[in-house]
Amino acid sequence: MLMALDIPLPKQIFGHPWLNQSDGKMSKSKGNVIYADELVGIFGVDAVRYFVLHEMPFDNDGIITWELIVERINSDLANTLGNLVPRTVSMSNKYFDGIVTATGVSEPTDDELISLVTMTAGTVNHKMDEIRVADAISEVITLFKRCNKYIDETMPWVLAKEEEKKDRLSQVLYNLTESICIGTSLLAAFLPETAEKIFAQLNTVCRDFNTLDKFGEYPSGNKVTEKPEILFARLKPDEVLAQIVK
Repeated sequence: MLMALDIPLPKQIFGHPWLNQSDGKMSKSKGNVIYADELVGIFGVDAVRYFVLHEMPFDNDGIITWELIVERINSDLANTLGNLVPRTVSMSNKYFDGIVTATGVSEPTDDELISLVTMTAGTVNHKMDEIRVADAISEVITLFKRCNKYIDETMPWVLAKEEEKKDRLSQVLYNLTESICIGTSLLAAFLPETAEKIFAQLNTVCRDFNTLDKFGEYPSGNKVTEKPEILFARLKPDEVLAQIVK
């Protein structure tokens, strides 16, 4: 049909692997089928999107179990992303009434963060060109993990105790906010609803992909929300499994 229409033929076709239960392929006769609408009803659309994209490798079959879903949501979405965003917004409100300002007071530890953040778009683009979607989304989560590490390194709560460190504290929070904006712009293709919630909390919008290698685009003096929203709450496996059984 494509040849008859004189349309160029595809140069690359991707056949994705299987997503199996722990005991093998899903089968109605086995009674081990997990339905997408059931997953969404319990975990939400974006959490399910994340799990399926992350757990289906490029060249191997993926495994899906209820326990594994809970573990992945807790480790990546609740602990990493879900903790980072409200924590950053809360500190901006606590120390600067929500105003995020770049002061230019930098230290060497900033360079490592900025380097990783500005390189991530290129890495994600390369992974997507190779149709390695799971690897691409892992790169975005790595960015957010680096932001959490940056908080531990800079210790904003310690900086806040010294008046002369106020400008440094402001720059730290700006760096975090900017990094989250870049990471969320990359995340939007995978978790669109979550990305919109984050942009709303930071009072900004998704950026053009081609600008994500530039650091410092977040408007200095912008005000974040006063009430950060929990993106992903930690799940208790026993409670989730009880809900599934019911």
